[in-house]
Amino acid sequence: MERSHLKIGLVCCVGITVCVLILLTGPEPLEASLPKEKPRVSIGKLERTVIANTVTAFGVLSPRQSLQLTTQVPGEITWVSDDLEAGGQVAEGDLLLSIDELDYAIAVVSAEARYAQAEANIEIEKGRTEIAQLEWAAWQEIHDEDLPANPLALRMPQRAEAVAHRRAIGAELDSARLALERTAVRAPWPATVVHANAIVGQVVSVGEVTATLFPLDYAVVELQVPVKTMRLLDAGIDRVELWPVHDLEASPVVGAFEGIVRNLTSDTRLATVRIRIDEPLGHAGWAYGMHLEARLITAQERAVALIPAGLIVSGNLIWIRRDGRAQRHQLYPVEVQGQTVSVEDNFGAGDALVLERPIGLFDGAPVDVTEM
Repeated sequence: MERSHLKIGLVCCVGITVCVLILLTGPEPLEASLPKEKPRVSIGKLERTVIANTVTAFGVLSPRQSLQLTTQVPGEITWVSDDLEAGGQVAEGDLLLSIDELDYAIAVVSAEARYAQAEANIEIEKGRTEIAQLEWAAWQEIHDEDLPANPLALRMPQRAEAVAHRRAIGAELDSARLALERTAVRAPWPATVVHANAIVGQVVSVGEVTATLFPLDYAVVELQVPVKTMRLLDAGIDRVELWPVHDLEASPVVGAFEGIVRNLTSDTRLATVRIRIDEPLGHAGWAYGMHLEARLITAQERAVALIPAGLIVSGNLIWIRRDGRAQRHQLYPVEVQGQTVSVEDNFGAGDALVLERPIGLFDGAPVDVTEM
């Protein structure tokens, strides 16, 4: 028992001796190494400006109207223009197809002959009326009586009948000439041909559709704009720019604001804005039915800050120096133009952009400015 206690005592003494040796011969304790200087950053001036408010919307390029070209007289098609095919383009007044005009030309000649005969009958009745008036005057002189002449005796009804007959024949002549004119079917305005089915030798009836045309002079785009955004348009629209959605890098096409289309129902949160585009198919790559992005540049203006795109970090954040400290600042983009981003001006008067910063800089750290 005494030996066990002796061993325990010896072990404790050895342990205490080892601890003392470690404390006396071990390394010096670590001391915190705090930086003696603040991190240094380079800063730049914050550029501010004023730009017009813009509203972005989308729509489809549509023809202002669609024309189904129909025949107005029956007959056999004798000629068809090479441009009267799907994808063809025609100018105003271009002859598109011809219907056999022989029967209609004969009808015109016949009506002209009958009209000439009716005019001759009027001249004959005019002469008869003059003779009747002379005879009546002679009768009055012989009988020494001043009686009113009988219109029938003076052939006045006969002359009126001849004039009315000429008027009726004149109407028939006008109708025959109009029918002859309608054998030549022409384009009412510059148009692109969407569909055509006219063939030489085809016998058509009145009202038969021979082609479908879309006008080329101008087209329309109906943009869907949220109702709550419409207030931005109250001050007016200065400019409308449009791009195909598949080529937003192309040069914009300028449109004209035509008005707001009234919605007949109240169960919608969208308003329809109608835009006119002159000569739409004159722009490379444009076609009816394509989807367009539009920017409505309004008369209202807003304050923005211009930020170099290279300074923006993930989450639309940017480093700024405010009151001697580096801070991450939230951005709200308005538009992007090349390497410059326009954002809402939610900066303070003394804020500056941090152009360069050291690695490991934390939000809110006091910083000094590097001399540029």
